[in-house]
Amino acid sequence: MRMKIKFLILGGVLSVSVFSAHDALAVSLDERATKQAEMQVNRQENAENRKEMRQTNTEERQAAREEKKTEMDTKRQEAFCDRFSETASKIANRLSERKGNFDDMKGGRMEDVDAQRDERDSAYTENRTDQDSRRSEMYTKLNEQAMTEAQKSAVKKFEDTVETAVKVRRSAVDEAIDTFRKNIDSALVARKASVDSAVAAFEDASNTAVNNAKSACTSGKTPAEVRSQFQSDMEKAREKLKSDRSQVEKLRDDVKVFMETRRTSVKSAMNTFRATMESAKLELKTALEG
Repeated sequence: MRMKIKFLILGGVLSVSVFSAHDALAVSLDERATKQAEMQVNRQENAENRKEMRQTNTEERQAAREEKKTEMDTKRQEAFCDRFSETASKIANRLSERKGNFDDMKGGRMEDVDAQRDERDSAYTENRTDQDSRRSEMYTKLNEQAMTEAQKSAVKKFEDTVETAVKVRRSAVDEAIDTFRKNIDSALVARKASVDSAVAAFEDASNTAVNNAKSACTSGKTPAEVRSQFQSDMEKAREKLKSDRSQVEKLRDDVKVFMETRRTSVKSAMNTFRATMESAKLELKTALEG
């Protein structure tokens, strides 16, 4: 009986020990699983933290690059605007210089025209004085040849006819020259007005292009946009000037008409004079030989 009780007690102890060991093992495994889970969570958190830090660093670098790019763009824009302002000033100076040269050239041309007219008038006067002298010598010789009163009368009539014809011819030539010069002066005045208008229009268009480009530059448009618009505006201004100049060149056709009119008038006066001279010489010859 005692042996049986000992056995039962021993068995109970062993059972408790086994259950205790099993519980301890279960706890140990549970703790290990918990630690592993915690480690996994920590690893995930660390990975996410590292990913977030990399993303943050990337965004910060990108922001820094964008900021630097913006700064560089701003500096380039400012540099371009500064260079463009210098270029615009040079353009304005060149326009003023060219306009001044053009005005000087126009003044020089008018002076040349006046000088040429004075030179031609002097040549006309000198030539006519020489003609008057030769005619006077001719009349003297004819009077020496005239023996009778009829011949002397014929010589006097010839002289009067020739002098009248000379006056008529010179009057017609002078009128043709005077008309030609007045027409030329009117054409030059019209041409000057047209040229001045064309130059002023080009100057205004150029200044507008420069001012628009400056405004676009300071308003933030890219250098490429500013340059493209400026070049386009200047090209339009040059094309307008070219068109205006082509209209001015048409005045040359008017000058040709004036020259032809003068030539026709002078030719007609000369033909009339020659016809009168031939008739007078024939009449005088007949009188002197009679």
